[in-house]
Amino acid sequence: MALDAGDFLELLLVRRIVIPLVVSAVIGLGVYYFSGKSPASAAVAFGICIVGLAIGAIWHIAGGSKSGAA
Repeated sequence: MALDAGDFLELLLVRRIVIPLVVSAVIGLGVYYFSGKSPASAAVAFGICIVGLAIGAIWHIAGGSKSGAA
């Protein structure tokens, strides 16, 4: 079973991935603008976005929060 572009786009629209990615993008933009728009702050902002994407992917693979789970 191979992944094609449609599967990849469908995976990106999963709420468990989109929410952490959007939150990390907002935080990354805040870091970038409030630290003076330097290349170093752009690298830090990019790193924050990558971490948010990784958190979303892990959350999606783990199954997110399941109702009734303690």
